[in-house]
Amino acid sequence: MRHHNLDILLTEATPGDSDRAAEQLAASGHRVHRCHPGARPGTDPTQAGAASQPRCVAWQAGGRCPLTSDTIDLVVDVRTAHGPETAREQGTMCALLAGIPLVVCGPTDTSNSLLLRADVVCRPERLTLACHTALSPVGPTAHRAVTRAVHNALTGLDEAPPLSVHLELRDHTVVADVTITGPPCATTYPRVRAAVRTALAPFTPAWPYTPVTIHHTAAQARRSAPAAARRDDETCPSTLPTPAPSPSSTTRSDRCEPRTSAKPSTTNHC
Repeated sequence: MRHHNLDILLTEATPGDSDRAAEQLAASGHRVHRCHPGARPGTDPTQAGAASQPRCVAWQAGGRCPLTSDTIDLVVDVRTAHGPETAREQGTMCALLAGIPLVVCGPTDTSNSLLLRADVVCRPERLTLACHTALSPVGPTAHRAVTRAVHNALTGLDEAPPLSVHLELRDHTVVADVTITGPPCATTYPRVRAAVRTALAPFTPAWPYTPVTIHHTAAQARRSAPAAARRDDETCPSTLPTPAPSPSSTTRSDRCEPRTSAKPSTTNHC
């Protein structure tokens, strides 16, 4: 994903919180969009009257939400004080629902359960770096997209949802590890592999070549056949005899091996 000339949607906790961030991002060459209309000339945006109007631009006469009318790469929520989420920060929920990477710039605490789902929580002086970090192909937004895609793929095959999905960068390459349960099916492996790669398309140009490894739980692995499984890029030696096809011995394009746990995806703090 590109990290320059981004389309960034700004929201804020109180009127005026995002003004300095907008200037900073624009100076870095990014295109800034707003969740809320700017203050009218000659008015003070911090006045109580302005703060009591939390409606976003989509609710204004003739207005449209930038998430539906523009190609938004990132949503940034700016807050200048501790406290619960305000009505003006509804754009953070919109970002999470739309699968757009989210950066929270400013103070948060454990009471901000929604904001803590952001890809990055940062201080104002580190906003530019945080925007680049939030676009990581192994960040929380990418992880949620891949997990949802794998879940849908398995549901379509009448199989149980995945136990875990883990994304990792290895030598600048995104690697996916998926742990599943249930009896193995020959259709499972290509379906899951395709789902993972398609979900990563918005996050990395190398998505068609993402190595995908599929694991079974230890209990299931003991019941499955002793057929050799492998990763996408592995090949079988030509000297090995070709096994007779059977429901429990199927050549697969992904590795299938016991796995009991996976690393959780967490919010970055910078």
